[in-house]
Amino acid sequence: MASSTRRPRKKYDTPGTANDNLARKLDGRELERRLERSGQVDFDQQYRQRRETEAERRSRQRAKAKAAVRPAQKVNILAVLAFFGIAALTVGVLLCYIQLNAISRNIVRMKTEITALEVEQVGLLTKYEQSFDLTSVKEAAESYGMVQPSESQIYNIELPGANQAVSHSGRRSAGSAESLLDRVLDKLRGLLE
Repeated sequence: MASSTRRPRKKYDTPGTANDNLARKLDGRELERRLERSGQVDFDQQYRQRRETEAERRSRQRAKAKAAVRPAQKVNILAVLAFFGIAALTVGVLLCYIQLNAISRNIVRMKTEITALEVEQVGLLTKYEQSFDLTSVKEAAESYGMVQPSESQIYNIELPGANQAVSHSGRRSAGSAESLLDRVLDKLRGLLE
């Protein structure tokens, strides 16, 4: 008789078949396990590794040592020149900022001087206007004995000739064409006046 508890029989027990849903994504470990179970081996593992010889081991160790020690590199002249150029430009920019700061300080100082001078100008203008007050000038003149001139003290002088100015230029040579043209132009100007 058969027992009442039967083990469920798997549908596909044959190697090389997948029992699960193939649509799900397999990670690397699970894929390796499935390949081992199926009897398929990764391509790199198909070939057996042969033993490494002593010469190969030494050359591998030398290559590691060479890789560990980095050889000295040559310094590129253009890189050095570029570095010094950038350093010079940086120093130039700093000097320009220093000059700009000094100029701005001078501007602030000059503005304060201008405001002080404007205040002083207002004070001097009021003193000036007070000193030239006509009543005070009249009183000062009368205190010194000065009086206004009368009509009999004022004289007008007229000269008989009209006011005119004459300019004399040096003699010109008669043979040159320029002097002839200048004389003609002078005569025309005289006629127009």
